[in-house]
Amino acid sequence: MSNVVLLSTRKLPPTYFDQVREDLGDQDITIDVVGWVAPSAWVADKVNTFTLIGPGRMPAAPVVEPEPETVTEPTDEAPDAVIAPEAVADPETVVEDEAEVAPAAAQVAAAASTPTPPATPPPAAKPRPTGAKRVVKAVEWRARKAKKVAGRMLPKAIKTSAPVKFLRGQRATSDLGKTYWERVLSRRDVLSTIDQADVVIALDAGAIWAGWNLGQRKASTPVVLGLPAARRELDMMKAPVGNG
Repeated sequence: MSNVVLLSTRKLPPTYFDQVREDLGDQDITIDVVGWVAPSAWVADKVNTFTLIGPGRMPAAPVVEPEPETVTEPTDEAPDAVIAPEAVADPETVVEDEAEVAPAAAQVAAAASTPTPPATPPPAAKPRPTGAKRVVKAVEWRARKAKKVAGRMLPKAIKTSAPVKFLRGQRATSDLGKTYWERVLSRRDVLSTIDQADVVIALDAGAIWAGWNLGQRKASTPVVLGLPAARRELDMMKAPVGNG
């Protein structure tokens, strides 16, 4: 059985690890993952270990719903309901209640018919400037608007250009790669897991820097980029050695 360690800085779904086994051509491999980002769902049944070294938390285990209990129907029929005589109101009592409610209803109707006082009128609008003042205000407003538009359009055009996007993406990837590698070095459990690996695989650009450094530290363990290169390494390990 081969032991494979995956280095990743991206969010991986549980189905990805099934694809890893298929691409590596070995369903019996042991997969350990060192991830900067937690997987998208529960993966304990897909990998041996998943060590999260970045921000966030691992997904919770799925909740198993209990089976519904079987409810047995009672065999005895319930007796017919009986209305107590004292529960039925006398006609005289009903008349008395209506007499008490009538004055209250009259008071509510009177209150509803009373006109409400008019609302306080809103304050008068501030008089607009006229003459020379109006011209000065208009010029100042147009100058401020032109300044905002000019300051907003040029940076946006620069930021959305292809060269700037490429450079920003490269810088972000480089910063993540260095942070990921520093976190790997600071975790003894991660280094112990890597030491037991037969092949270490960097899955994305953010993990390349860590993979390169691991290859320099331990030349006996192949560190590769991507699954096809890992498949070649595993096939060479399984190939019989010639006696010549």
